Amino acid sequence: MSVGHRFIRGVAWMAAGGWTEQAINFVVFVTMAKLLGPELYGLLSMAAVFIVLAEALVRESVSEYLIAARDPQPEDYNATFWLTAALGLVLALLLWALAGPIAALYGHPIVAGLIRGLSVTVLMIAFTAVPVAILRREFNFRVLSLRAIAGVVVGGATGIAMALAGWGVWSFVGQWIAMIATNVVMAWTAVEWRPGLRLGWPHLRRAGAFGAQVLGLRMAELAVVQMPTLLIGATLGPLATGLYSVSWRLVETLTFLISTPLRMVSQPAFAAVAREGGRAGELLLDIARLTGVVAFPFFVGLAVVAEPALRLFFGTEWLGAAPVLSVLAFLGLYFAIALVQQSFCLAAGRAGAITLLTWANVALGAVLMLGAARWGLVAITAAFVAAHYLLWPLRYRLVARIGGMDAAPLVNCNIVPALATAVMAGAVILVHRALAAAPLGLDLALSILAGIVVFAALTLLLMRDRLSLALSYIRPAAPGGEAA
Repeated sequence: MSVGHRFIRGVAWMAAGGWTEQAINFVVFVTMAKLLGPELYGLLSMAAVFIVLAEALVRESVSEYLIAARDPQPEDYNATFWLTAALGLVLALLLWALAGPIAALYGHPIVAGLIRGLSVTVLMIAFTAVPVAILRREFNFRVLSLRAIAGVVVGGATGIAMALAGWGVWSFVGQWIAMIATNVVMAWTAVEWRPGLRLGWPHLRRAGAFGAQVLGLRMAELAVVQMPTLLIGATLGPLATGLYSVSWRLVETLTFLISTPLRMVSQPAFAAVAREGGRAGELLLDIARLTGVVAFPFFVGLAVVAEPALRLFFGTEWLGAAPVLSVLAFLGLYFAIALVQQSFCLAAGRAGAITLLTWANVALGAVLMLGAARWGLVAITAAFVAAHYLLWPLRYRLVARIGGMDAAPLVNCNIVPALATAVMAGAVILVHRALAAAPLGLDLALSILAGIVVFAALTLLLMRDRLSLALSYIRPAAPGGEAA
């Protein structure tokens, strides 16, 4: 099976798993929120922010070395496993030690127990990072998708059962641990590799050096995400922070559903093409052409319908978030394309270059947002998004240099989708205005339908080559024929 075909199958599995996982998560969240109420959920949120940060640092950091490595030896797998386990242990112990001071800062002693109870998940994720990397390297995304779905099912059932039995806030802890434990079991049972003690200093040095660079990248990504909330809270207060947080949560969820399958699958695909002697840059260009057909209408459409969507699903009291959501939608568009470029750099073993660029994003974003604070929430949000777009040309240049290619095709392939999306957005606005007197649900549904029809027609008219490209990847290569 060609790399291209494995890429499409992997994206399909990850997309199906991600959408199913989020749907189940939503049902579980609503059920447990009704059973336990906002106060207990707030206590969990106080503890969860630190757990999520620590989990993110071990989930995809040192283990990324195994995907980029051309021909990893058993010693490389062992070195990566023990380095990741050590990182997880350090972070878990740090959480345990800081739990008391954090709880004192919040003024709720129970938060310390929640942090200590959940800190075990950081170590669990560290122990399963290598099996997950092996599954990604082997394009076994079917297992990864089923693993994610099984985790939310088992975790959700555990949490709801504990809530009904009167465990209170500890029901969230039980849900979390059961979900991660299910993920661990399914990952380890899907791979034959087991850790050993045979390793040497060169293997530790290579895995550690690459892992340190990726760890710096993950820290920069976390800083980028958390920085707007901190600055808005410090300069504009709780109301603006709440409006921004809801908008970001919506964009983050939709970005996860669109970008995560592409990011997770493209990295091993780029590495596989390089190992087979092909040009990973050509695959990057193909993915960029296909991504534009999906990302542009999805996120620009979100920007256009932000106001009626918030009015329908959240109520009029949240309408202040509409312009924020419209601006942040363009950040979702950026991530859909830029995260694939980032995966290209990681697959090429160039984690250091993309890490420096991400930290530059943090610095520029902070300067621009502080300067825009005097003009309010929308201005701060626009400054945050602008920082990413201003540095995007440097990312294009970096990717082109790594791929030994010209940056122009990577940029130009977005022109036609962007124009088609502009026409689509105009059609949606016209339909929405024409249906101003109609029920809001009908108005939103018909506006979205009009956008879909217009963009689909323009795709058939202007982007048939991209449909043919997608079909060439979907169809398996003929026996004895050339791979896609």
